[in-house]
Amino acid sequence: MNQTAQKILDVAERMMREGGYHSFSYRQIADELGIKSASIHYHFPAKEDLGLEVTRRYMAHFMDGLGRPEDLDAPLDHYMSAFESSLEQSQCACLCGVLAAEAGRLPGVIVGALSGFAAENQQWLESALRKQNPEWAAKRQRSMSLILFSALEGAMIFATLVHDPDHLANVVGSLRELTENAV
Repeated sequence: MNQTAQKILDVAERMMREGGYHSFSYRQIADELGIKSASIHYHFPAKEDLGLEVTRRYMAHFMDGLGRPEDLDAPLDHYMSAFESSLEQSQCACLCGVLAAEAGRLPGVIVGALSGFAAENQQWLESALRKQNPEWAAKRQRSMSLILFSALEGAMIFATLVHDPDHLANVVGSLRELTENAV
């Protein structure tokens, strides 16, 4: 992908993380980048194409950054730190959390990608929980993975809403305590 397409994706991702899929137009991206809207349409013929590519890129970056839980000394800590780092760097909520909030109004391919992201996170967390607490039954690992993912997504959204990254940090602290002490 060329440099112009990457810049388009960068701006679209920021706009989507700040306000959702329906909060921006090709014109706004073009104005910010100093290009014509036709240049965006050349790379991404429809907004659905752009939204899907932003979503896929974001998800791949997040999952690649996690690595494999089996290769990490403290995979749950690493996972929760990924949310904290993302909020610190972007000052925005997770793209997938923002988009999930408007799932009823999104193109089906984007909803499908988001569902895949949630499933990938759940599988990653189940592997991490197996490593940390091998005595837990699979049902308990599945339930805890849903709790962790949901709590982190929600805390990140709320921390963005109230402009207080400490909210996420407090939730992370509670989740760490929960996962360390629950046997």
